[in-house]
Amino acid sequence: MKMNKLSPIILSGLSVSKGIAIGKCKIIEHGQRNIEKSILKKNGDIKKELLKFDNAHKSTLDELKKIKNKIKPSVQKNIILFLDTHILLINDKEFLLNIRKRIKESRYSAEWSVHQEYLNIKASFEDMTDNYIKQRIDDVQHVVNMIIKNLRRNKNIKNTSIKNVSKKIIITDDLSPADVLVAFHSKCSAIISEFGGRSSHSSILTRSMEIPSIVGVKNITKLIRDNDEIIIDGEKGIIIMHPDKGAKKYYQKIQLDQYKNKKELISIMHRDAITKDKKQIELMVNLELPEELKMLKAEYIDGIGLFRTEYIYSDNTYKKVVQRMSGKTVIFRTLDIGADKEVPENIQSGAIARNPALGLRGIRYSLNNQIIFLNQIKAILRAAHYGNVKIMLPMITTLSEVEHAKNLIKKAKEELSSKRNNFSDCVDIGIMIEVPSSAVNASQFAKHVDFFSIGTNDLVQYALAIDRVNDEVNYLYDPFNSAVLQLIHNVIKAGKKYNIPVSLCGEMAGDINFTRLLLGMGLQSFSMHPSAIPEIKKIILNSDTNKFRSIVKRIINNDAKKKELIDRINS
Repeated sequence: MKMNKLSPIILSGLSVSKGIAIGKCKIIEHGQRNIEKSILKKNGDIKKELLKFDNAHKSTLDELKKIKNKIKPSVQKNIILFLDTHILLINDKEFLLNIRKRIKESRYSAEWSVHQEYLNIKASFEDMTDNYIKQRIDDVQHVVNMIIKNLRRNKNIKNTSIKNVSKKIIITDDLSPADVLVAFHSKCSAIISEFGGRSSHSSILTRSMEIPSIVGVKNITKLIRDNDEIIIDGEKGIIIMHPDKGAKKYYQKIQLDQYKNKKELISIMHRDAITKDKKQIELMVNLELPEELKMLKAEYIDGIGLFRTEYIYSDNTYKKVVQRMSGKTVIFRTLDIGADKEVPENIQSGAIARNPALGLRGIRYSLNNQIIFLNQIKAILRAAHYGNVKIMLPMITTLSEVEHAKNLIKKAKEELSSKRNNFSDCVDIGIMIEVPSSAVNASQFAKHVDFFSIGTNDLVQYALAIDRVNDEVNYLYDPFNSAVLQLIHNVIKAGKKYNIPVSLCGEMAGDINFTRLLLGMGLQSFSMHPSAIPEIKKIILNSDTNKFRSIVKRIINNDAKKKELIDRINS
């Protein structure tokens, strides 16, 4: 009896890397770690467990180094950062010391000791408001999973090896950056994961290597079987199980169009970003780590519009970033951490805040911890000796904060001068506009600072009272809301009036749905993830801002036909 053909089923998840893939699946299931508390009864068991941990640690380190050594030289410069991050984590002295201490003093098994150390680290990340930093716990978890896998080497475990995945779509519960690298070199066509977020290192890697990817698809490993045929739409976050001929034909055409578009985008990267009505637009990038510079060609960008410093606290590292940019602008945002956060370099925080997003974060933290702030400013000023550097102050709400920060920057210069250190005495000081009050009072701030950078991620969140990482309310997160657009427009107008540069460095800057709208508002500087630049540049080159300025005004003023107008401006 002939079985009926299965009907198409559509699943959805969180899009993390664009692209279309059509093909058969390969299930890679790591499985959830089930670790039970175990106490060592004999003194001799402690020595055995310490040796067992040391061997697992060495095996994990060897695995990471082996993957690193297998990376082709042509690709190595782009992605070696992520493996190095894991190698640094696994060799962290405090991490290793705490695990060995639990085995020796608490008489815990190696597995339980590793698990407890992970939970201890995870607790310090739980209440972080910065989603990017919050998701760095994924890296710790991946390292811990590798160690525990090696501790259980002789036990039966689920299939975790990435083999025979050429032209296959990998379906997994979770994927480490090391796994992504192996999948890339094995020429997989796409990745779908049950867990993960947009800011995880695994997701960043899939974008950098242009592997179509969707995360957050619950129970995906239970819904799909090995060799099932599916379609993945990485841009829309859609998965089609058992696609029919019509769906395959539709997406094959999209694949072909994307291939043609990619060739066109590559061909325009060398061109200046100038609109049809002759407006020069500045295109800069947002970066977290200096090694990310290796993922792009510096000559194709106008500078670094936002360099986050939460993980890098070394003047030598700042210097390397500045030198790599060969005179182009590098804007260092000072520490944007809060009372709820634990960060590297022994930077200590206060008590856990009840409402971290509204607490001691950003410039408030820095002014409350002046030694930390002064040390960072001195590191930035020393780096500025080697290029074009600007300092950006986050979470500014009052003019007194700006004046206080400027006085401390002056003090830092005096201390450097007294010690005869090389540094730059001429560094522009700007602020991030990410709080509604500073957006409303932009004209006042413009008289006291050298530039503005609009941080739309927080501005939207604060303007609409929406926690964008809260699944229960993030559907209300709407950058098209007229209140948000009016705040952005007010900042741009203040910048023009007082002749200071205005950039936009939030997610809106790299979203093609907002490019023409922002150009129509008069924005002339965008800072975004490097991968977004080609498409944004293409839109800029084909835009005549004069033609849609009146439409933009109606959109900002909450015209009843807003959706229709947005569609028209983006058509």
